[in-house]
Amino acid sequence: MVEAQKRALAPFEGELRAISLALGAIERAGLGEDRIAGENPSFANAAPTRRGRRSRSTGDMILMALQRGGAGRAAAEIAEQLERRWNRSVPVATILLELQQLELDGAAIRGPAGWSRAAGAAAGEQPSSDDGDIAQVA
Repeated sequence: MVEAQKRALAPFEGELRAISLALGAIERAGLGEDRIAGENPSFANAAPTRRGRRSRSTGDMILMALQRGGAGRAAAEIAEQLERRWNRSVPVATILLELQQLELDGAAIRGPAGWSRAAGAAAGEQPSSDDGDIAQVA
């Protein structure tokens, strides 16, 4: 019985000795655990790429909603469009706060007909994309 256990453990003891020798060689080479842990493998991506839809801020979605309509829009109408287009229910009070901030930033204008996108912001200025994997061709 003891002899059978020794024969069964022999391959594992050999692997354990090989791993111990490899770790000793790494330590002698000056690559301790603290230095190895900080390094990324060369085959790994530097930054993981996000897949799926890009998450948008409430302000970005409001600007896109204002861009679609030519005339001014009420905050309740904008909330309805956010719910319909992005399936995001945002309270009207939050939309009003965002619209006021966008007005201070110069991206939205409050008029007699309601809120609309500012002329400077409507001239081709889209919310910036945070995706680093999209190449831009000049």
